[in-house]
Amino acid sequence: MRWFPDERSDDLAALSLRVQDSFVGRSILRFIMMEGFDRCIVLSAQAFTAMIPLFIVVASAAPAGQEDVISQGIINQFALTGASAEAVEQLFTTPAGVSSDVTVFSALLLLYSGVAFTRRLQRMYSAAWDQEKAGARSILFATLGLAALVLEVLVAYGIRSFTSHFPLEWLWAVLMSAATGLVLWTSIPYLLLNRQVHWRRLLVAGGTSAVGMTVFAIGTPIYMPGVMTRATNDFGLFGITITIIGWLLAAAFVLVASTSIGAEFDASDAPWLVPLKIRFGLVDPRAEAPVIAAADHRGLTSADLLALIRVLINWLIMTAAVWVATAIVPGINVSGGLGTYLAISLLGGLVNAVLGPLVYWLAGSHSWIRLGVPALLVNAILLAATAGVSANLSIDGPGSAILGALVVSVAATVLEFVVRPIQTANSA
Repeated sequence: MRWFPDERSDDLAALSLRVQDSFVGRSILRFIMMEGFDRCIVLSAQAFTAMIPLFIVVASAAPAGQEDVISQGIINQFALTGASAEAVEQLFTTPAGVSSDVTVFSALLLLYSGVAFTRRLQRMYSAAWDQEKAGARSILFATLGLAALVLEVLVAYGIRSFTSHFPLEWLWAVLMSAATGLVLWTSIPYLLLNRQVHWRRLLVAGGTSAVGMTVFAIGTPIYMPGVMTRATNDFGLFGITITIIGWLLAAAFVLVASTSIGAEFDASDAPWLVPLKIRFGLVDPRAEAPVIAAADHRGLTSADLLALIRVLINWLIMTAAVWVATAIVPGINVSGGLGTYLAISLLGGLVNAVLGPLVYWLAGSHSWIRLGVPALLVNAILLAATAGVSANLSIDGPGSAILGALVVSVAATVLEFVVRPIQTANSA
């Protein structure tokens, strides 16, 4: 049972350097240097904090008989049904008769929370583009950014409501979401960066953010119902809050990662990238044209890319093989969706790499031990070890482990045989 391909780089150190100096590697490094994970947590927490007064204001302004406007909005956004929908209604339906005094106070609190959120965005964009703090002016531009954000969101909502009457509504929704997202995530950083960075330089970050957010919005009604249902069953009403915070955290990660990619695109002087920026006008027209890096500029070679593609294909093959095993073998169960299967297959590769040589050494040094029944037993031990370190994979007993190892091996071999022509064609 091969969890990853046998091919290994002859010079891992050189490959590591090429990865670090590639566009992907530099984008990841920029994400780390701008403290991307911390900013994701801060942005999601600030967004959640701003949602509370927003809910109160919306509920207070809603006409009589529509006190459930917030809960219904959340249910529709996440495509919830059953117990999770009932929990959202119980948690977010506002009692009738909310006073206007609370509305005024909540509106002021909403304005303060909104400006605080755009200030967090401002610091994130400043870190990505290496901009210095602008002092008191930054508060003014953060307020303008908040006004632009609200206005553009309202316009986008109006456009999507208008296009909902057209045929192929889903297609129009995707196109409008990407188009309005491009305008939104280009103009907002332009304002929050105090207009010090030309908007052309922000187009790639805006486009990447728009695409990422559109894909995220498409995936939300697919995976959120199951996640929210499990959270409701495990934690009750508190599970709804946990799920919403997790959803905001994922959205913040998409935004911060897209920003790091756009900022690295703007700063890079790679030979393949500079002509693109000049050709499509993604540079400041008032500044000097960017200079292409020296000829010894390193990066991933075509062989490196093919090797990474082979690793990815083998990872997907093993993920599919594990799924086949859970579908055929009664004693093997995986709790979770696609992400869980991907994580288990990756964990299985690590277990195979760490314990595999030791288990084979204990079984014997003869080459025949790697074939037939002895090899099947070794693979069963490795599969059981994977289940032992994974809370999402369970195996009932030795018989299930042996049968599961056999199914995984056969399924992986068949899938690899099907994919092999694709790999061969790519290698040619």
